[in-house]
Amino acid sequence: MTRSTYLTRRARFLLANWLLQLLLIGAFIPLAQLTAGVLASVFLVLSLAAYCGLFLLPGWLVGECLSLLGWQRMATAVTLLWASFLVLFLLGDMKLFVMYGFHVNGFVWNLLTTPGGINSLGGSADTVMTLVVLACLITVLEVLLWSLARRLPLAVPGRIGVTAVGVACLLSSGLLFGGSKLVSYQPVTAAAHWVPFYQPVTFASLARRLDISVASTGQLAAPSQGRLYYPKQALRMRAAAAPMNVVWLVAESLRGDMLTPEVMPNLWQFSQQGQRFEDHLSGGNGTRMGLFSQFYGLPGSYWFSFLERRQPPALLTLLQQRDYRFGIFSSASFTYPEFDQTVFAGLPGEVLHSDESGVGWQRDRRNVERLQAFIDQQPSGQPFFSFFFLESSHARYYFPDESVIRQPYLQRFNYASEDVGEDIDLIFNRYVNATHHLDQQIGRVLDHLRQRGLLDNTVVVVTGDHGEAFMEHGRWGHNSAFTREQMWTPLVLHVPGRAPAVHTGPTSHLDLVPTLMPLLGVENPPQDYALGQNLFNPDPDRYRLCASWDALAYVGPQYTVAMPLSAGGLSEMAVLDHDDTPVADAGLITRALQDRLMAVLADMGVFYDPQRLM
Repeated sequence: MTRSTYLTRRARFLLANWLLQLLLIGAFIPLAQLTAGVLASVFLVLSLAAYCGLFLLPGWLVGECLSLLGWQRMATAVTLLWASFLVLFLLGDMKLFVMYGFHVNGFVWNLLTTPGGINSLGGSADTVMTLVVLACLITVLEVLLWSLARRLPLAVPGRIGVTAVGVACLLSSGLLFGGSKLVSYQPVTAAAHWVPFYQPVTFASLARRLDISVASTGQLAAPSQGRLYYPKQALRMRAAAAPMNVVWLVAESLRGDMLTPEVMPNLWQFSQQGQRFEDHLSGGNGTRMGLFSQFYGLPGSYWFSFLERRQPPALLTLLQQRDYRFGIFSSASFTYPEFDQTVFAGLPGEVLHSDESGVGWQRDRRNVERLQAFIDQQPSGQPFFSFFFLESSHARYYFPDESVIRQPYLQRFNYASEDVGEDIDLIFNRYVNATHHLDQQIGRVLDHLRQRGLLDNTVVVVTGDHGEAFMEHGRWGHNSAFTREQMWTPLVLHVPGRAPAVHTGPTSHLDLVPTLMPLLGVENPPQDYALGQNLFNPDPDRYRLCASWDALAYVGPQYTVAMPLSAGGLSEMAVLDHDDTPVADAGLITRALQDRLMAVLADMGVFYDPQRLM
């Protein structure tokens, strides 16, 4: 063999890693997906072959450059490190996809790089140790592969041949996906979700030029030019509006069916004396968009613009102008998500109190005491606004022994080694126990308000940031899909003087601000500052909006249409029926809903002014 005819030792080593990556990713893909159809199987093979080669390309190029410069040892070290990193990274990425339904993306990068993001995962020492051991084993494997690379029996033609095969795989998989997208052939487009970092190819422009009907769900394009136009009008107050206190309690990952006499007896009892909303959806399937939609009354597609401008919600700006005293308490970080730069951006830092020491239930207990002390220190006659974000129900669902109401439950929860599908019932029991502890802390706050005689002039909001899935549709947790389990959360509202009631109409987090503003004396119509409706009079035929990091879902009376806002939202693209089952003909449904989907597009731009440059 000569160097010019056959692959070098480095190339042979990387080719062995290419095969290793194919086997690794393939081990995660379920048999049903691999046998979904001939075209889907061919697409998976071609796209994985091409992308695994692309993943290895940087290591090969850098190694070759260093080798040409005569730095052989450094070239070898770089090649080994890159290959080891890729194997560990792809293992983590595929584990992430199987558990949550998305690959490493902008959301994950934001989590890793934002202060407080990693802590929000609730990882453990066991998880870190498992990752360290795994990294060491992978590195040993790569060193062994390198030592064997000289003798690997790979009689493969040199660079030109390998490059030609790689380009052919990439082009063929792109043609398959683009054609399938054009005719809405779902087996192939669904298979693309399993390819890490797959970049979709579409022929929509060509189809329009050829006057070919496009059957796919498409991609929304939110206005990106022009600056925020929010609120549209200055808020006007009734002259004799008596200020009421506001206590706003939000629980992490609190799904709607947890509000029962068994699991949450304190909140259940409180709901019997107030307003309970039984069909209430969050404005997001994650914390960022869930809280954003509560305080702004806007869909999460606006998050990035408000973050860039550090613009707080009109509600809190109004309360500041009315000389409210603020006490903001969180058992998570204010920096992840960046609520210190959005929801609470207009408040002084000294009113923001976060507790990040210990596990969630311990933080919640301490913050209850802080909130009670804040209430007790309230000057006579000055209204107050208090917010409390509770963490007890956040994965990995910690709780003290006295809060156990479900047995058996998973005793040790190691993210790196846990088989979620196998242990999901035990994990769910952990969640129930943690939620029961959460209710005990909410009960302490509500009891304190009763004892102080404050319920007669205090609006109380109790809800979750979003829901939580337990493999009902193949996913655990949240942030991965627009299914009811991830969007549905309880809402209990106490309004002084309003008779108790149970509301069964469709409501949303986007409705909270349009409901609270009139209660606080605002005369403006909700359209001046929000897109939601009044909770007490929702349109039964309305649609609701739910957002993720890079996708937005239309949730109508019969169908849910999840639409990507960017390439990263591809994995969430779906058309589901009322039971969250994918429909047979997505194109037919989206065409029938065309007018409503165009209204969603208008919603995404109504608080931008395209005539005023940013």
